[in-house]
Amino acid sequence: MSWQADENEIWATISKRLQAAQALILAAHPDDETIGASQFLAWFPNSSVVFLTDGAPRDQRLWSAGQIGSREEYAGMRREEAVRALTHAGILSEQISWLGAVDQEAVLEIPHLTKGLLQILSDRRPGAIVTHPYEGGHPDHDAAAVVARIAVMLCKDEVRPLLLEMTSYHARDGRCVTGEFLTAEGGSEFVFALSDADGERKQRMMQEYASQRLVLENFPIHPERIRLAPEYDFARPPHEGKLWYECMGWPMTGPRWRELARAALEEFQECSCR
Repeated sequence: MSWQADENEIWATISKRLQAAQALILAAHPDDETIGASQFLAWFPNSSVVFLTDGAPRDQRLWSAGQIGSREEYAGMRREEAVRALTHAGILSEQISWLGAVDQEAVLEIPHLTKGLLQILSDRRPGAIVTHPYEGGHPDHDAAAVVARIAVMLCKDEVRPLLLEMTSYHARDGRCVTGEFLTAEGGSEFVFALSDADGERKQRMMQEYASQRLVLENFPIHPERIRLAPEYDFARPPHEGKLWYECMGWPMTGPRWRELARAALEEFQECSCR
């Protein structure tokens, strides 16, 4: 296990801070934490993992191939997969929380989700939050970026966690790009080359997500990348052209997502100014 970065001192500072306080991974869906932060979790096994959604869209056409039964049954299966996967990184079931949004619909519940995250932050006081970047890959990934940003903004200075990002996926020239950040706006990224043992652990974690096998085949085992989160303008698209979820023809559109996110941000900004 090693890392490559221009500013190793920054990572050393982050690492030192997390030795004294746990980290919190805010993942949009079960398996996102494995894709982007398996190594991070293994380094800091006292971390918490918070899932924004239950991983089960209402529309069965958006489920993984071959899945049958009710939406509740599908969500339950994804929950069980997450618990099994995270045990390989030393994360116990009591370290896992679920904010309860429906997959594909998190942007509709930003106020509720933010309040839930704030309560967890108050209880656990992590030194850092690791979540998704704002890249237009999945509407729930982008909602996680908003929820984390608002929650950090509302924390008191003395308990405000660092806001970090892991890679997800995004569109580039009409294709899906994984394992990389869309831009370099966050400054130096920390690139973690997984050892053979680290890679084997990540593979075991991925194998627990049997329902997502075909999806996970598109993601590299390593390296993994972490960076400080940049400031985003959520009222603007993250890049020119179609977002990946628009390329996929999913129900949410970029303009509608930005309208909902902007309204939620304005609501919290008004509350913070009172």
